[in-house]
Amino acid sequence: MTKTIFNTAVAAAALLSGSAFAQNNQLSYDLSAQVSSVCGVYNSTGSSIDVDFGDLSNTETTATVEQSAGSASYACNSPNGFTRTISSTNGGYLFRSGTNGGNQNQIAYEMRHTGSNGLNMNWTQLTGNANADLNGNRFLTGVTGNVDFRVYGVRATNASADGASYTSVFAGDYSDVVTITVTAK
Repeated sequence: MTKTIFNTAVAAAALLSGSAFAQNNQLSYDLSAQVSSVCGVYNSTGSSIDVDFGDLSNTETTATVEQSAGSASYACNSPNGFTRTISSTNGGYLFRSGTNGGNQNQIAYEMRHTGSNGLNMNWTQLTGNANADLNGNRFLTGVTGNVDFRVYGVRATNASADGASYTSVFAGDYSDVVTITVTAK
């Protein structure tokens, strides 16, 4: 009986040692990482830029006042690119404070966006959204263009009233908000 127990123990040890010391010829590591979508429009001075045209009461209706709003830089890592939407709260008009616009309560203006890779937009009154589908590897590191606005003057002369000067709108503060939105595709 002692011999049987000894033989069983030796056999078990041999079995265990064989599997414990078996040679393995392969070891693998499954590596992974994620990169979240990063798409945006940026300006070094912040996310809200003030553009003041000043007093327009001495600017003729046939003239414009142009103001640079600095630059807008776009960066996006979406492989399908992104959609840029430029919109105006008041449909391309500065509205007199406390009103909803209208003939004597609004002043027309236009926007221009320069740049390469599809950023360019000629002078446009933003009566509706201005959309552009943009893509390419250059947007991984950012593409920059300049943004400019111009507003039309409001002063005119009435020839039938001895050349009296007048404005085409009521006195007051006029404003609008233009927003550039970037949406990854």
